[in-house]
Amino acid sequence: MQVKSFTYQKNFFGTYKRGFLNLQKMDDHIARMLSEGWEILTQTSQAGDWRTLLPFAKRDSITISFRKQ
Repeated sequence: MQVKSFTYQKNFFGTYKRGFLNLQKMDDHIARMLSEGWEILTQTSQAGDWRTLLPFAKRDSITISFRKQ
């Protein structure tokens, strides 16, 4: 069994993306993983202060783990 985890952070515009420089949206990435045969194992969310513009401020984030057998 293979397991992969990805963390998506909420940006200033309210969409979740996989990191600062990655332009792929969370929904598109999850759809691609599911179409490749992966299934969602767990998901967790963490709240942060997304309204601040500080570069290292804690942001809202969602961590999703996928598994493939």
